[in-house]
Amino acid sequence: MGRLRRLARQWPLAKGDANVILVVAFSLFAWAPLLTPVYFLKAHDAAHSVFFLTEFHQGIQDGYLYPRWGPDHGLGYGYPTFVFYAPLPYYVAEVFHLLGAGPTAAIKITYALAFILSGLTMYAFVKRLWGPKAGLVSAVIYTYVPYRLVDTYVRCAFYESCAFVFFPLILLLFLELVETGQRRYLALAALAYAGLILTHIVTAFLFTPLLMVYVLWLVLRQARQNLRQWLRLSSLSLAAAVLGLGLSAVFLLPIPVERNFIAQEQWTRATYSYDQHFVYPFQLLSAFWDYGYAVEGPEDAMSLQLGLVAVTLALVATVLALWRRTFERGTVLFFLGLTLVIIMAMLPPSLPLWRLLPVAALVQFPWRLLALTSFTLSVLTGAVVPGAEGERGRDSATNPGLYVLLLVVILASFGYTLPEYTELSPRLETPAAPLDFELAHPDMVSMVAYTQEQPRSTPLVAQYLAGEPLVKAHTLTEGATVEMVRHGGGSEEIIVRSSQEATIQFYTYYFPGWRGYVDGQEVPIRPEEPYGLITLDVPAGEHQVKIRFGDTPIRVVGKVISLLSFGLSLFLLRDDLRRALSRGKRGSSY
Repeated sequence: MGRLRRLARQWPLAKGDANVILVVAFSLFAWAPLLTPVYFLKAHDAAHSVFFLTEFHQGIQDGYLYPRWGPDHGLGYGYPTFVFYAPLPYYVAEVFHLLGAGPTAAIKITYALAFILSGLTMYAFVKRLWGPKAGLVSAVIYTYVPYRLVDTYVRCAFYESCAFVFFPLILLLFLELVETGQRRYLALAALAYAGLILTHIVTAFLFTPLLMVYVLWLVLRQARQNLRQWLRLSSLSLAAAVLGLGLSAVFLLPIPVERNFIAQEQWTRATYSYDQHFVYPFQLLSAFWDYGYAVEGPEDAMSLQLGLVAVTLALVATVLALWRRTFERGTVLFFLGLTLVIIMAMLPPSLPLWRLLPVAALVQFPWRLLALTSFTLSVLTGAVVPGAEGERGRDSATNPGLYVLLLVVILASFGYTLPEYTELSPRLETPAAPLDFELAHPDMVSMVAYTQEQPRSTPLVAQYLAGEPLVKAHTLTEGATVEMVRHGGGSEEIIVRSSQEATIQFYTYYFPGWRGYVDGQEVPIRPEEPYGLITLDVPAGEHQVKIRFGDTPIRVVGKVISLLSFGLSLFLLRDDLRRALSRGKRGSSY
């Protein structure tokens, strides 16, 4: 029981832990720009982050618990956006939107929340390793490490910014699982791992090898020469990972099957090719900062630095750990080794290794690995505290020097927290925003596998630009008429009148999951050249015609697996949930 009480005190929200407030307070300068009434629309994906929420919201309004279709992409033909883009960050933003925040404000609130939560999860993890002061140092470094700020204020990479929350949390929970063997940590580790997958699949793909190595190291350290213990701990860790995959199957499972029905090559060619985006050694230590794009070669117009403060503190921590020969040395050297391996994977000589990985093209940019070095370096910096103070300094009162160090960290990155402000764009929060983007970038007009020719315009463009209600269908039969009834985030409804059998074409890309209905009865639909638009035949007379985006067999299987996995997670947490309910009832009785 004494050990359990000690472990409970390690969590960031433990009663009386004032450092939780300090973590939030010190993070303020990182997310303060998000409190302004303006935005930073010049950031790379700033428009995407907002109009993706608009697309997601339309699906929610159309009755989907899990929206998968983006109705306004492809110049209005639509696109299976959320079949391939993770939903969790937009569920969070959608909550704020439904509570009354505009789309842009909801995205900004979610960014700020990601800053705060990532600091708290880092604090929890490093506090568990080396004490509260070490956790505080690592949390502040993690908040202000340059690439973290690049992700928000230069790239406006909404998904990746939110993923920072999960790195420390996952390792913390797997650490607890290996050291205690308790089933509650199996469930919690699985939920955290699923959270990362449902936040950003590319980051999850990059993080998974790091997780595997960390767990292997933990198991070997804990089991030592005991083979039975090694097998038990390995099985528990593997079960947690598999359960995490099961929880995320609703999103994960359809991707390898249904990616064959989009034009994948448009997202992996030219400027998205990984062989053009390696990092050069001098860039890792350069304090250069700008708001441009990464390009082929060393002339990138955005910062790809590790962060001089983080690197310096990590090196000091390493030297102190080696010099003092304390218990932290193994952990410090482990994270140092991880950092060096990740750095090597970003450099041009690693190109042959990237070519060995069939899915490397989906990563697009090797410099994405800076997200992982931001994490590993932040963990290392926390070891400065026990390295400098020794075992006796772990839980002693904080000295003024620590606050000076934290202020230096903030000041060193303060200039990186200033985005290129722009006025808000009301049009950005309308369904016309994806169209505006694609008209400005014709090579990025979304296509499906049935599209033989990339659209340069569509009959819907004039309607969007004029702000008119969309007419999403037309007849291919002379004399037939189409009356638009309703346009939704994943459905279209019309009335067709014709004296003969009529062929009706919707201005919507065909993709698995679409179904057609005439007077409530399902009818066959087909893609028609050259754009792969949904086409169906309607009998003579007046008929109500509807198309709706539904599930495919693989999506149904994914849903079932996720529901079963969630049920298993609740079963593993049943004692904790029972205790929580009991405390709630006792509290409500006063």
